[in-house]
Amino acid sequence: MRLLKLAGSGPVFARYSFENRSTWLRKFCSATSVNLSDRDLTSAMKLDMERKWRSNLGDARFDPASEAPKRYVLAMFPYPSGNLHMGHVRVYTISDAMARFYRLNGANVLHPMGWDAFGLPAENAAIQRQIPADRWTKQNIGQMREQLEMLQFSFDWGREFATCDPEYYRWTQKLFLMLFEDGLAYQKEAMVNWDPVDETVLADEQVDDNGCSWRSGAKVEKKVLRQWFIKTTRFAKSLLDGLSDPTLEDWKDIIKLQKHWIGDCDGYTFELKVVGEERRIPIWSQDPKHLKEALFVAISPENLLNSSKIPEGKLPLTLENPISGRPLPVIVTENVKFPDGNDFYLGRSFVEEDRQLAETLQLPTNVSTPEDSSNEDILQQAKTHNLGAYPVSSKLRDWLISRQRFWGTPIPIVHCPSCGTVPVPDSQLPIELPLDSVGIPLAQNAQWLATTCPKCQSPHAKRESDTMDTFVDSSWYFLRFLDPNNKQDLFSPKLAHRLMPVDLYVGGKEHAVLHMYYARFMNHYLHSKGVISSSEPFKRLLVQGMVMGRSFRLKGSGKYIPAAEVELVDEKRNKAVERATGAPVVALWEKMSKSKLNGVDPLDVLKEHGCDTLRLIMLADVAPTSHRNWSDATFPGILNWQKRIWMTMHDYHKLRSESSLSPPPDSPEFRAADLKLWDARNYFTAGATFNYRHSHQLSVGISKMQGLTNAIRRAPPEVVTYGAHYERAIAAQIVMLAPMAPHFASELWQQFVALPGRINVDSEEIRWDRGVFEQRWPVVDEEYGLDLTFKVNGFECCVLKIPTKELNQLTHERSRELAFKQDDVLGYIGLRKVRATDFVLYPGCDAILSITLEQLSKEDKRQLEGEGKLLASKKDKKKKKKQKQSVQQ
Repeated sequence: MRLLKLAGSGPVFARYSFENRSTWLRKFCSATSVNLSDRDLTSAMKLDMERKWRSNLGDARFDPASEAPKRYVLAMFPYPSGNLHMGHVRVYTISDAMARFYRLNGANVLHPMGWDAFGLPAENAAIQRQIPADRWTKQNIGQMREQLEMLQFSFDWGREFATCDPEYYRWTQKLFLMLFEDGLAYQKEAMVNWDPVDETVLADEQVDDNGCSWRSGAKVEKKVLRQWFIKTTRFAKSLLDGLSDPTLEDWKDIIKLQKHWIGDCDGYTFELKVVGEERRIPIWSQDPKHLKEALFVAISPENLLNSSKIPEGKLPLTLENPISGRPLPVIVTENVKFPDGNDFYLGRSFVEEDRQLAETLQLPTNVSTPEDSSNEDILQQAKTHNLGAYPVSSKLRDWLISRQRFWGTPIPIVHCPSCGTVPVPDSQLPIELPLDSVGIPLAQNAQWLATTCPKCQSPHAKRESDTMDTFVDSSWYFLRFLDPNNKQDLFSPKLAHRLMPVDLYVGGKEHAVLHMYYARFMNHYLHSKGVISSSEPFKRLLVQGMVMGRSFRLKGSGKYIPAAEVELVDEKRNKAVERATGAPVVALWEKMSKSKLNGVDPLDVLKEHGCDTLRLIMLADVAPTSHRNWSDATFPGILNWQKRIWMTMHDYHKLRSESSLSPPPDSPEFRAADLKLWDARNYFTAGATFNYRHSHQLSVGISKMQGLTNAIRRAPPEVVTYGAHYERAIAAQIVMLAPMAPHFASELWQQFVALPGRINVDSEEIRWDRGVFEQRWPVVDEEYGLDLTFKVNGFECCVLKIPTKELNQLTHERSRELAFKQDDVLGYIGLRKVRATDFVLYPGCDAILSITLEQLSKEDKRQLEGEGKLLASKKDKKKKKKQKQSVQQ
């Protein structure tokens, strides 16, 4: 059956029908044989290797019974648009390389994949085609899974789920009910952002600077609606403090973004009850004592409480204040200084302007505070009266989760004329969507809305018609991956204690604020309930940059034109003209987009160069965190590297096969040449390992592996034939390549272990009877000297070579002892005092001792100047910047 394609879909996979893709995939998967008879590696040979190895690249499943150390590697799951784009290729290539690296290091790796499947795009596409949204979504998931499988990402597909699966959103609904039971999910009237095109509410952050919807582009309107909220502000202080958790790694500017969003928790929110009603009003105060001295609560004229829209004056509304025992009148005014981002102001008796305003409005001003209560006493008193009293910034708001469209998780609430708001019992979950309807909002589906009250059994009850924001679905998906088939609970607490937090979370910076904030909130909430041991969900972040395509715009009109219609006049100066008219063209690197005509179809690259080459190109040249300009001009470096590796294996095979009767040489020249391979193997293994494990600079890791290739290719024929260290270097090269180019490495390894005349035949380092993904990651030899670098005030002044075995056991104190025995370090310190030292050890790679000095006193400076040492010191610093002195211990 031909599947419908998304009209107006982007450049990726757009011109290939589902049938054509399936035909190509079957051809792509058909087995073939590869041998070393051809010295020149071709694209056809690489495709043959991928067909041969695609079903034999190691076990990607997490083993719950294994006692090996766990590594939870997670890439942000995608929205199933139906087509992979280069951004997908990049994020999943990064996560897959890291998952395969950890497996080779003996870890029990959890690397799951699923689908963030609810949301407006699927609903709108389904309405356009007059088909149910679930059918449209399932088709897209099938296509995207097929495309991901083409790229051979080692996901644990047995844990796959989509957030639109009733068995998933059953537990999203359960999570909502838990929040509701704990008073953290509530409904109130609110002024909301209304998208008139998509006919739904938008959060403030989904409205751009021009007041338009982030998705439809429509001018946003303001409406008053009764909406559901989650009280994220209750955990504001916990979320802010969590950003200082010492276990967090590589969060960098994400911490700044999160702190800016949360704000300084320099005050408290008190939820004061309206006299004669059940509703509560959140009042923020910087000092709890201000509640005892409160005269009134002021609101702005635009506040929803001002239903009569008076410009100024007293409202017929008062708030209970159990702290002072006096009711608080509510007034409307603009003549107070509202807290940042807040339109409630607490008037206080000791503020002269507040007293004058109270007198003008004929409000009581005789406030007496007989006892002198501490802030702690008032906070405790407030909690006794259920006033909240939680620390928060004045600007932070609760999470508005209501959406008025169909394709989302139904909110499990029933509204009963007699009982009011009633939670749905767990036994009735999931509350499923009516999948046979097309484009009908739940609020208009009378048959679905009608239900029986779970509490009084009244037949006149109605279901809640709002669905949840899709950010709710993605706020806990990383926890469901732990235990996706659990029928009794969200997940097993035992598994959560074992597997959380996520060791490496890979995703785009566009999710650094909202998704990260909501996911952290949900994890902190579940941690507070004791079902998770770690409050922070993600230990280490790898925030990858975007894949940029080159776009071309006519200078006058700004119209985008295809690259085929452009002639580059001066590549270096970025000068270009339109071929047909000669009109000047502006060439830019921008995010790939259909509208900018700069998209690249991953399938095109896959068909021409193969999966491994695409993966290597995506990882090479630039750090994962940087934007990647996608250009054919960057391909030759990777293509030539693969060819050099293949030629190396071809020549190795040829020389080994011809040498069976010749005795191995025993000369100083031979031993010296083979020893160079020992040095190269250790040096480049240390460098590649560091950039895999510690810095995640995978592009630098590729450079280190290319350096090892160059060293291997410089070896003379007798070393290629008989060198034990040459053999070890070849093995290390292939194993380190495997996480990035799994098919190519698998073929190289098969050819390697099939060669005659094995030298390291009894070594435990090389498992001759196993495949490349059953090998151990190469380690640096214990006697090889690694760098212990000494830095003084950030300046690298000395490097010691320490045998690997000793360096791996090096302590902070021992590194200090070594530092203060070095003349270069002592000379740089001079008369200054050491303020602090910091020691970082990267086992098997290197170590760094950083020394921070106090500033010189005026007396010390005069002494140095008088002796002429200051000038000599400056000259010596300049000289040391140009050279690096290594001292063999």
